[in-house]
Amino acid sequence: MDEASGLTVRQFALEGPQESLTRTDVAQPALFALSLAVTDAARELGIAPSFVAGHSLGEYTAAVSAGALPLDDGVRLVSLRGRLMNEAQTERPGTMAAVIGLPAERVAELCEQASAAGVVAPANLNTPTQIVVSGEVSGVERLMELAQAAEAEKVVRLQVGAAFHSELMKPAQAKMAEAMEDVAWSDPQVPMASNALGRLVTTADEVHQALIAQIASPVRWVDCVQSLVDAGASSFLEIGPGRVVTGLVRQIVGMDADAASADAPSKLESFVSSRPDVAAT
Repeated sequence: MDEASGLTVRQFALEGPQESLTRTDVAQPALFALSLAVTDAARELGIAPSFVAGHSLGEYTAAVSAGALPLDDGVRLVSLRGRLMNEAQTERPGTMAAVIGLPAERVAELCEQASAAGVVAPANLNTPTQIVVSGEVSGVERLMELAQAAEAEKVVRLQVGAAFHSELMKPAQAKMAEAMEDVAWSDPQVPMASNALGRLVTTADEVHQALIAQIASPVRWVDCVQSLVDAGASSFLEIGPGRVVTGLVRQIVGMDADAASADAPSKLESFVSSRPDVAAT
């Protein structure tokens, strides 16, 4: 991991310091490493997914776990993604904000109005009424004002390292596309939900194009989850730190959805013991 990424990922993950881990060029390979470690532990316990999906950076873990993206290339690409996004933020600063309580169509309309102040657009369609916007600081700040005036339940500026999934990431997207040309892509062993398309992809080229597109495109998470459900997924396992994706799945599918999260072997063991058939996301 350290050799492929050019960073002391293990040291950062275990020892910090915190200010280094909050840098996107460090955070992305560190999160990727943790997710891969838990994925390996899940495989050792016999957890075999019928489908895979990942939210934003997690899509790289999904591609590796499905056998579409070689591990070494995944480490290299994730590390490059972090560096390029950090550079993009330096060259053209941006930010993100979460809007809760308004439908996606209404948030998109408000983004169009706010764009007079600066570039801003929907970036993460997390649930039907939880939309994250991304763009230039002036545009996002204006969008926040408009969303509050439109009586959104909550509007929160996010503590993020860049304007992810927006047109501000297009320079990073172009360089990532070049770096991906050298990858030996394979057809995924199971279908993968594409963030940019919001549907399942099943070929090497589709996975390749999906990972290029997602860098500067919205994460259509609602569509991803619905596509999984339509294809037969009934049990969801979030692998990696936190429980955010588990919560999003429940808000999309229903609060009684069979969804769990695991960031350690003990949680994986509990998941296996309680469910005879599992589908990991």
